[in-house]
This record gives sequence, C-alpha cells and structure tokens, in this order.
Amino acid sequence: MISGRQMVIYGMLFASGTLIGYDSGYLNGVLGSSDFIQRYGVQEASDGDWYLTPRTRSLFTSLLVVGTVLGTITANFLGDWVGRKGSLLVAAIAYATGVSIQAAGVPVGAFVVGRILLGMGLGIISVVSPMYLVECSSSGTRGRLVALYTLLLTCGNVLACGISLGTKHFQDAESWRITVAFQLLLALNVLIGAIIAPESPVLLVKRGKPDMARQSLSILQNIDPDSTDLTSAMDEIHHWINEQKAHGTVHLIECFQGSNLRRQLLGIGMAILTIATGITFWFGYGTTFFMEAGIGNSYLISLLLALVNAVFTAPSAYLVERLGRRTCLLWGGVVMAITQIVPAVIHSVTPGSRADHNALVAGAVIFIAAYATTWGTIGWVTMTEPYSQRLRLHQSTITMIVYWISTWAIAFVTPYLVDATAADLSVKVCYLWFGMVVLSLVWAFLYVPELSGLSVEEVDMLFDLRIPAWRSVAWQKSLRSVEVGQEMEEKPSEGVVSIKPDLK
Repeated sequence: MISGRQMVIYGMLFASGTLIGYDSGYLNGVLGSSDFIQRYGVQEASDGDWYLTPRTRSLFTSLLVVGTVLGTITANFLGDWVGRKGSLLVAAIAYATGVSIQAAGVPVGAFVVGRILLGMGLGIISVVSPMYLVECSSSGTRGRLVALYTLLLTCGNVLACGISLGTKHFQDAESWRITVAFQLLLALNVLIGAIIAPESPVLLVKRGKPDMARQSLSILQNIDPDSTDLTSAMDEIHHWINEQKAHGTVHLIECFQGSNLRRQLLGIGMAILTIATGITFWFGYGTTFFMEAGIGNSYLISLLLALVNAVFTAPSAYLVERLGRRTCLLWGGVVMAITQIVPAVIHSVTPGSRADHNALVAGAVIFIAAYATTWGTIGWVTMTEPYSQRLRLHQSTITMIVYWISTWAIAFVTPYLVDATAADLSVKVCYLWFGMVVLSLVWAFLYVPELSGLSVEEVDMLFDLRIPAWRSVAWQKSLRSVEVGQEMEEKPSEGVVSIKPDLK
C-alpha cells in the first residue's frame, strides 16, 4: 500500500516532469495564436497579413536554454547547500515568476526575461527530480520510476496541446494567456510537494544524520522502519558514502577520468541524440509546420501527436526492465528511421498530393509512438542511472547542460531550415532527421550497455571492468550464473550438488 504522504511526494516529482513536458508543447500553440502574432510579429507589405519572423520564433523558443543552463549550473551548487527539497522550492518559485511575466503580455525583451526565469526552474528540476528518484529507489524500481517520470512529462505535452486547441477560437489575448498561465498550477504542485517531501536519504547520510536518513528512506520506499530490507538499503548508502569520503573532495575533472569518462560520455551522447532525432521539431513547430505544409486541423494533429506520445510512453515502464535498455533503443530506432525516410521520399516524388500529406501525418504519429516507447524513456534513464554515487550530481549537471544546449541548437536552427523565407526545406527536413536517427542507432549499438537489473555496485563493476556495450548482456548473464553457482555451493547440506563457478 502506498501512503498518502508518499503519493504527495511522488505526485510532486511527477508534476515536475509535467512542467518540462508542458513547456515543450505550450509555446507551439502560443506561436500559432493570431493575437500573439499581431502582438509580437510583423505585417507583410503585400497582403497585410501578420506573421512571426524566423528570428522572433527562434528568440522566443531557443533563449529558454539560457535559463535552463543557468538552472542546471545552479542545481549543482544548490544540491549540497539547500538539499533536494530546497532546490525544488527554488525551482518552483523561479518557474512561477517566469510564467507570470509571460502571461502579462509584456514587450519582447521582458517576455524573453520571463522565458529565461522559466528556464532556470526547468534546469534545476531536470537535474534534481530524476536524481532524487534514483537516490530514493531500489535497483528493481529505478528504471520504472524514471519511466513513470517521463510518462508524466508526456502528459504535460498533452495538457499544453489540449489547452491550445480549446483556446484557439478566442480572438483576443485569452487565446494564448490561458495556455501560459496554466503553468502556475503545476508550479504550485511542485511547491507543495517539495514542502512535504523528506530530504534525500543519501544527502542526509552525507550530513551525518543516519536516523533521519533511515526515516526518509522508510517513507520514500514505504518500508517498515525496523525491517531488514531497510537496513540493507541503508548499508548500501553508507558503503558508497564511506567510499566517497575515502577518496576525498570531489573535483570536476574526475568526471572525465578513468571509467567515469565513459559514463559521462554515455550521458552526453544520449543527451544530444535524444534531441537530434527530431522530437523537438515535431513538438516545438508541429502546429505551424503542418499549417505551412497545407494540412488542415493543425492544432488537432498536434494534440493527437501529444496523446500518442503519452499513451505509448506508458508501456515503456514495463519494457525498460522486461526487454532492457539496448533492445528498446535498437528496435525503436529502426522504426523511427523508417517513419522519417518514407514521408521524405513520398514528398520528393509527389509533393503537395494527398499521399504526401497522409504520409507526413502517419509518419509523425508512428515516429512519436516509437520514440515515446523507447528513446523518449530510455534517454532519461540513460542520462540518470550510469553515474557513481560520488559523482552523480556533477555528472548529471554536465549531462543536463548538454541536453538543454542541444535543445536550444535544434530549436534555433529549425525555423531557418523549414521557413519559406529561409532554407525552405519543408517536408524534406525529414531526410535530416533520418540521418540523425541512423547515427543514433550506430551509437546505441556501440556505446549503450545494458544496465537493467544491475545494482549500483554491479553498474560500477561493469564500467570498471570496461565491458563493451555489445557484450554487456552476455556479461550480466554470466554474472548471474556465477551467483547461482555460489548459492548452490553454499548449500551442500540440502542435497544440492556443489558447483564451482567458472569465472573465465
């Protein structure tokens, strides 16, 4: 049974994921609002229509990364100073302030400041929330909790698209202000949850408060305070904290030394390629892109894409542990590549035709379904779980800085790629995404090891032994067979044949 307090705590963490998902979708609809376009756009001399220039769209979308980078850097300092609770409180306040400024309909400069403040909140949340989940979970629940976190992230996108669809018929500022202001409710959820949540047990042990850490872990994992399971979990935390102390003060350069270099490059690579597959394009520019491609009901299609994203993220909570990280990434990447190349080829052969439009919409739907089930979830898991307890905060911060910079780069470049006044690639941009998906597939095969079911100690062992990614599944099977052999060797009195494990 899950306690009421535990529900509030995880509700807060998942609401923080919803904030990230909502931000990726709400501006998409706002940029399509006629009132917003007249407020921040320019008027064509020929027919008098109002439009947002590529520069303005890039400015509003991409400068968010200034705030997110500041937020991720800030999270690195806040983490040990005010703790995970305090970091989430700061994030909620910064986020709410940024939302309020944007909803006020201020001039361009002030609107950008609001985006930066909002980004700071997102940056802190993107580092602290997944890290808090990992620190509070066991090896058997780690992947599922992060998967559920990404599910709520996708639900935020659905909320944004749904509210944009519901307000698109308004002619005045309500057509976009309601969409923007709704984020205040999400920020309030994070604020309340952060007040109620206990501090991270790992951080409490670091501060020399083992009794409080034990109580915190009991609440977060819903374990009896006097159980042996809780004692084992606390022993594991103490083990890694003592090892960290034995190595002295943490230095940033350690993130790029020894086996930690591979862990850091794993997180950085996933941060880049998760975005470079094109997902930001579909959710950041889907509405306006479908409009310019000649497809009607663009708001409805964007909502459909968001719903598909949320629905197909749900199975990932099961598949991430049942099939494993590598299998999900490889098979999902194959489907994603097909859904990008087919619409691009059809558009090249019959541009503007009914088949062209249908292939584009169908390709986008299937692409997002495959992405949500695999790369969307596994990306966050891989950016969160491979780090050691000693360097988790530092390496998570570096990874999220790269993630947000990658998001900014794609957001900044995309309008110039697809806009008719710039490169005018239109649907041909799918060729670019196809190439990036193929690159991501090769990288996943060569670099992403299977970490499903491994304890923190076993994850360290995998990296320390330099097990190649493509051999990680076989290595884990041999590890389990050795453990079974050792257990059988320890029970000869029960009639079990003693087996000597082959460690070769």
